[in-house]
Amino acid sequence: MPPAPSSDRELDAYREQADRFISELDEEFYLHYAGLKETFDLAPIYERHKNLTELDQVKSIGLSVNGGARVRELWRFACEGYFGELTRDHAEKLAELESELAVSVGGEEIPYRMVRPALANEPDREKRRVLDERADELLDEHMNPIYLEAAEKIQHGAGDLEFANYLELYRKALPSSALDDLAAQCRTFLDSTERLYEEWADKLFRTRVGVSLSEAERWDVPRLFRAPEWDPMFPADKMVPALEGTLADLGIDLSSQENVTLDLEERPSCSSSSRSAVPTTGARSSTREDTRNTSPTRRATSRWRRSASATTPSPKVGRCCCST
Repeated sequence: MPPAPSSDRELDAYREQADRFISELDEEFYLHYAGLKETFDLAPIYERHKNLTELDQVKSIGLSVNGGARVRELWRFACEGYFGELTRDHAEKLAELESELAVSVGGEEIPYRMVRPALANEPDREKRRVLDERADELLDEHMNPIYLEAAEKIQHGAGDLEFANYLELYRKALPSSALDDLAAQCRTFLDSTERLYEEWADKLFRTRVGVSLSEAERWDVPRLFRAPEWDPMFPADKMVPALEGTLADLGIDLSSQENVTLDLEERPSCSSSSRSAVPTTGARSSTREDTRNTSPTRRATSRWRRSASATTPSPKVGRCCCST
């Protein structure tokens, strides 16, 4: 029997369960990528909420899209949940590899997830180049085949949802002409700021890295944003007191917040993008209004895009309007 549009009651029940699903995923992502949990176990979470990502369920919500943003966002979440189900094994394997692999440079073993901080902290440009190239070798050998297979799974999944490809699905999942409008805005922004960017980026690279913009390579960018000249203004032993003082000025006593824990320990398996302060009772989410920042598949695909871009045969520094 073909799926039918979901009733308002069914949509509300889906939203409520989706909130729990997102909360469990957020906790799993945090625990693993903060180095607090060795394994990355998505399968049990998807299994507990498997009805959210079943193909007929996703299609049923799609049939309920009535032009309003609320149901359309829910349908987009359901699509991305379906893609997440298709690629959960890939995500688990990639997380395992990232936490286990290390880059060997000059007799030193640098955990893969610590490569970017190491690049940022390394003043020697040649050492940065070697470290970046060794990390890319690991990426090409071990992870990019998995990223590629996951991307192919998602494209196939778009076909399951009766779309020609991932792009066409998003043309329906987003407001009409949103992608084309965004592309036009980005082109206008880039064109209108090109000379300004070249002038000031060149000055910044010369000041902080010692090379011009035309000479800059990918491995120079982490060092650029590291901004070591600011270190005296941000001594490590004064950062937590500064946080406590800032919150106190706002009338918030950090020490009395029982549901907030500062995670300050340095761990080799910790991702450089993990959070340092999290609610101990789990993350809050809101699928009722907007799921765009909480989709598990969006995390997976954005991670793939970052890694894929790292191996694009264009070593020179460029720019774009948005970041994943």
